[in-house]
Amino acid sequence: MQWIKIVLIFSFLGVLVTVFRHRRRVELRAGSRIAALVLSAIAVVSIADPDIPQAVAEELGVGRGTDLILYMLVVVFVLTSLGLYFRLREADRRLFDLARAVAINQAVQAEGAPGHSTVRAVAATAPQPVPEASTGDADGDPAGPKGETTPAAGA
Repeated sequence: MQWIKIVLIFSFLGVLVTVFRHRRRVELRAGSRIAALVLSAIAVVSIADPDIPQAVAEELGVGRGTDLILYMLVVVFVLTSLGLYFRLREADRRLFDLARAVAINQAVQAEGAPGHSTVRAVAATAPQPVPEASTGDADGDPAGPKGETTPAAGA
């Protein structure tokens, strides 16, 4: 057996042991664990005896064993990408819901529940100043800008 085969087999086994040893941090579900075991077993067998993937590829109608492995890796990549996409979408939705709940909670704490406002509406109940009627131009001259008398000044 060549040295590279030994290194690759131990590498796959080391990754598998690491994944299953740190279950709390990795969060693999049962289906993912079975898939990881199956794929690792296929990888170890393919590394140990390269004629096995070649024979399987010929049975399936694929030209070479390396092509079969490539096709399998593409399928695994697409499935992994879809799984990550759906997880991220769910995490984004949860984050949105959480941010919305926090914003509503802060608004209720600051201003009270809707319809039961504890904040005094001072500006709305304060009397508004009444604008004075214009009596001429900006200088206060009862005659307008052309010497005309405005109705308020002539009265």
